[in-house]
Formats: sequence, structure tokens, C-alpha cells
Amino acid sequence: MLRPELPYAKSIANRVMVLRSLRGKALPGPDAHWSDDMHAMRRVLDAPLGNDGWRLAHAGPAGMAYRFGMAFWAARPGARVLLCADDRLRNRPIQALVDALRSQGALIETAELGWRIQGVRLPGGILEVDSRLSSQFASALTLVAETADNPLEIKWSSGITSAPYLAMTQKLGQGQNLDWPPERDWSAAFVFLVAVGLRGLGIELMGLSGQSIQGDAASMKWGPDLQFRVSGIDGGLRVEPTHSPIASVAADPAPPLPAWDVDFKGLPDLAMPAIVAAALQGRSGLASGLLTLNLKESPRLDATVYTLRALGCIAEQGPDWLRWSAPDGASSQAGEANGSKVQRLELDCLDDHRMAFCAGLIALRRPVRLRQSAAVSKSFPDFWKEFSVFGPDIELV
Repeated sequence: MLRPELPYAKSIANRVMVLRSLRGKALPGPDAHWSDDMHAMRRVLDAPLGNDGWRLAHAGPAGMAYRFGMAFWAARPGARVLLCADDRLRNRPIQALVDALRSQGALIETAELGWRIQGVRLPGGILEVDSRLSSQFASALTLVAETADNPLEIKWSSGITSAPYLAMTQKLGQGQNLDWPPERDWSAAFVFLVAVGLRGLGIELMGLSGQSIQGDAASMKWGPDLQFRVSGIDGGLRVEPTHSPIASVAADPAPPLPAWDVDFKGLPDLAMPAIVAAALQGRSGLASGLLTLNLKESPRLDATVYTLRALGCIAEQGPDWLRWSAPDGASSQAGEANGSKVQRLELDCLDDHRMAFCAGLIALRRPVRLRQSAAVSKSFPDFWKEFSVFGPDIELV
């Protein structure tokens, strides 16, 4: 059975690197399984000291490195850091974290390319942070809580999105080993799970566990809806389709699948590939819990609606929901529809790795020409190489 190789879980890796730095432990050296986001996290933590006494920490487009880096340096007494990011990231939410750190005495001022930070020893106490737009605000504060003079009790009474990621932070912060390397990435694995359902081809994914601290492992529950099943093997998981391969499907159209009503509030990074995969299988549905999607690397809610319409779906959206109706024949074999050749679909992933993953899934059912395909390096540099086991019909520009 084929064994595509997944990258390290950057959500775990970046938290471990922050905790190691806080505890005076050496940072791990990069290897072939590092993603761009992991390199960005190490770059921020290793920010060089300039002749003017200020460190320069550049997160690029990496939101996790930007937010965790802000808390890390704000909690380092005497640190003076210019924290920079690219244009898109500087316009994504961070003010709630700034306000929380300022309430603890950190001096944080806006700069042309980001923020000027002067770190202090946090006094501790009760600290409220609005985490409705990103759980990384609460996670960033949780990571540096151990450096405070007094216990730091973090509250998010306004609510929190992606709560499983905060639970991961809390569990890692309570540990002392901070083992390396981390397990493989479940959000990347999910793309392969739904690809199995679309392609009808079984695979094995090593370095994963169904008992992972990664919240995205909960995506296994969607197997019956997206036509895959997962079972444990020594050192990993086996993923198999719950239907016959596409090539063996009879010419007569299958009966329509029941509509899929799903809440992505805890797992928003999986919303796009899940919705696209469902639509490609001919399944209509209603997705909720999408409030933060347009605040990500690209306006993902808008982009998903655009992609669904390009596939022939009827799609409408609200602030935190998306409803789509898949057209008849949406689950037809790649490259063919009613015996005729399908025109190559022109897509732009908007320099967003997760929208690029969606394009890969679409290419399992129809030909695709994709612009900005290198965006996958943010989380999975070898994605196109490893995803090739499914035989996508995709032209990468």
C-alpha cells in the first residue's frame, strides 16, 4: 500500500520551540520535514541583535510566529524587538493580544512594518483576552504564563474559536519533556483522507495517531460522510475508501447523497477541503462556524464560494456560514463528463496553502491549471510530490 509522507505538525512544533526557548533549551535544527511556518518561528525566536540594541524578528506571512513571537518577546525583561510581518499578516487580527500584553506592562508600539516591543517580567494575575477571532491569542499568553511573577490566569469570557488548539497548548505547557521530532500533521493528513474518498485508493500515513493532541484528529468522524475509513496500524494509520474506485462506477448516475450539515467552529482549517470534497462527491450541505475564515491567509470563505461556483454549485454565504447545492454529475470521473472532455479549470490559490490543497482535490475529478502553487510550502513543502500518489490532473504554474 502507498505511504505518502506527511510534514511535522507545525502547530505542535512551534509551541515546543517557544517552550524550549523559554526554558533555556536548545532549539532543534531544521530538516527536510520543516515547513516555512516552522522556519519562521525559529527565525523569530533567534532574532539577531543589531548595533542599535534592537533585535529584528521577521515572521513573514506566518501568523503563528507573529502572535507567539509577540508574547515571547513581550515577556522577556529588557528585550527590545522590532517584530515584522508581510502586508497581509499585518492586517490580520492581533490587537486583542497587544491589549492583553500591555495590561501586563509590556511596551508595544506600532511600527511601519509591525510592532516595537520592549519586554518586561509579567506580574501575573487574571488576564482577559478576546479570543473570538483567534485562539492563538490565548495560546500565546498560555505559553509565556510560566515566566510571570505570580500565576497568570487567562480568561476568554467573550468566547474562543478553535478551542482544540488552546487545549493542545495547555497540554504541551504542562509537560517537561518537549520531545522532538513532533508527530506528523493532522491538518495535512485530512487532505489525504478526503482524497482517499474521492479517488477510491487506500494509503497508509505513518507518524499519526487517532489519540493525537492535535484537534484536527477529530476529522476521522467525518469518514462516513466523505467516504473514507481509518484504522490503526503499527506506527500510523491505514486509510481506505468506503466505496468502489471511480473507474468502476457504472454509467448510470448514482442517487444523490443526503445533505451534509456540519459545524467547523473547532476545526476551521479543515472547512475548505471538507466542503470541496463533499461537493465533488455530489453532496450538498450547510457549513457553519466559519466566522474566522475571511481573516486567514486569504479570504477563505469568499474563495471557497468562488471555487464551488466554478465547479457548477449554487453557493451562498453569510458571516459565518456557507450553503451549497452540488450539481448533478458533480462526482463524475476526472477529465470526463457525459463522454466529452472537460475543459481545464483555471484556479488561483491566492497564495494560500489550504486553497492550494483544495485545488489538488479538484484535480482528482477534473483537470486543473493552478497559479501560485508554491504556496503549499507554508505548511507542506513536498505536498505536490506526496499527493501525486493519487494521480491528480493538475498543471502547476
